[in-house]
Amino acid sequence: MKKVWVSLLGGAMLLGAVAPGASAAENSVPDPTQLTPTFHAEQWKAPSSVSGDNIVWSYLNRQKKTLLGADSTSVREQFRIIDRTSDKSGVNHYRLKQYVNGVPVYGAEQTIHVNKSGKVTSYLGAVISEDQQQDATEDTTPKISATQAVYTAYEEAAIRIQSYPSVTDNVTEGSQGQGSVSKDTYGEASNNETSISEQISIAKIANLEPSVEPNAELYIYPDGETTRLVYVTEVNILEPAPLRTRYFIDAKDGKIVFQYDILNYATGNGRGVDGVMKSFTTTASGNGYQLKDSTRSNGILTYTAANRQTTPGTILTDADNVWDDPAAVDAHAYAIRTYDYYKNKFGRDSIDGRGMQIRSTVHYGKKYNNAFWNGSQMTYGDGDGKLFTFFSGDPDVVGHELTHGVTEFTSNLEYYGESGALNEAFSDIIGNDMDGSNWLLGDGIYTPNIPGDALRSLSDPTKYGQPDHYSNFYPDPNNDDEGGVHTNSGIINKAYYLLAQGGTSHGVTVTGIGREAAVYIYYNAFTNYLTSTSNFSNARAAVIQAAKDFYGADSLAVTSAIQSFDAVGIK
Repeated sequence: MKKVWVSLLGGAMLLGAVAPGASAAENSVPDPTQLTPTFHAEQWKAPSSVSGDNIVWSYLNRQKKTLLGADSTSVREQFRIIDRTSDKSGVNHYRLKQYVNGVPVYGAEQTIHVNKSGKVTSYLGAVISEDQQQDATEDTTPKISATQAVYTAYEEAAIRIQSYPSVTDNVTEGSQGQGSVSKDTYGEASNNETSISEQISIAKIANLEPSVEPNAELYIYPDGETTRLVYVTEVNILEPAPLRTRYFIDAKDGKIVFQYDILNYATGNGRGVDGVMKSFTTTASGNGYQLKDSTRSNGILTYTAANRQTTPGTILTDADNVWDDPAAVDAHAYAIRTYDYYKNKFGRDSIDGRGMQIRSTVHYGKKYNNAFWNGSQMTYGDGDGKLFTFFSGDPDVVGHELTHGVTEFTSNLEYYGESGALNEAFSDIIGNDMDGSNWLLGDGIYTPNIPGDALRSLSDPTKYGQPDHYSNFYPDPNNDDEGGVHTNSGIINKAYYLLAQGGTSHGVTVTGIGREAAVYIYYNAFTNYLTSTSNFSNARAAVIQAAKDFYGADSLAVTSAIQSFDAVGIK
């Protein structure tokens, strides 16, 4: 099936971007993963009088000259703690960002880890250089507004989407359609802007209705040896075709300096797609029942788009609570299963860790050969019956997609290059573990008439066209896959498989520690240790450090983690 898999990559099908974004040659700044984090294993203990957040500040003050330079401002002015979590081993995990003149630096993120004895055990992070700090300090005042940045992004998306098949009749050309608004309406930046949606109707600009309320955030963006001030915004729409593109727009002249697609694709009682009877929680409503579980945090709800391209659509109902819609049954049951998996295994309360409502929509479009997480909910097509069946019909696909949401709320790995491949690999690893029946991904929905076929294999990535060693890293020369995010994820998948199951690969023998221990290490490494621009080498360091912090420096888990990355050529 390799030929089919290659066409899936090229056609941006299952688990791929909806359409190619701008190629690297079209961008005028380096890609957003340019700030490569560095890793430091530590055993530093603050004075006994120091506790809590002050341990972090004491550690950063100790590292101030190394991180920021001799003439830098105080660490409290340049760093902010943005999240704190702890795990069952007693390690406290801190996530921070670097700021200059109160403006965050894109990609300049840090994670610091403090064990239950109060020792800092590791640091992973990136900061801009002293010269870049000075350059950024000189001018942090934008000349265009956040509203203007959003306008520019939607205008570009409207032009680009005209090239998509079968949608040209639904989109106006640029901003010249009926009801269009002039850019000049928005003027220069203002510190007193009302919400963007109040100032500007994106739908009137290009007949593109946002599925998530648009906004734009101001950042300092590293640009070689200097920096530039940019707005970061997203176009997130469902019609005339699903699209989620991140734009970086110069805050001085309003030009797009980088963009890439980040739409994460996957590709009661009732029988699911597999014909198996499933039981799940529903809610009584009037004389019937809704496909709604109100017992888990803020709820799990399942809707139907009724073969239209709208979400969330209409919540599904049934008169006798015996459901006869297999796609809906599986979407609901597997969303519940994913919630329970994260809650029971990691103590995580839903996608964001704070009880976020989980919404799913089935029957999206007609014979739609895809499924996706769009930043706020899951959406599933029915498939064409030949290449794919109902996309909600495989627990590892559902787990994979919802895990993109977990990543978005934790490390927020950039969906580009090595960080994007890490993003994909983490979703593969969690989805596969949630299923637990084999080492395949997508085997429950892919080519339903061909038994045993799958989209990917964690045990043998080469079987479906992925590399299993860094020496075979795919450079994606045409940028068809956002720097090879779906191809190169196979390297990390193989490292995880070897840690869990053991075996010999490329001359290196690894002793397996079991799925349970391996997935716990990877979950902690990816959610607590990595930052948005982390690469494969950072992932190695994070996985090894997470194993040390939980199982001890001399444990088999640490030895096997080292061996597993050696086996796939990641140093």
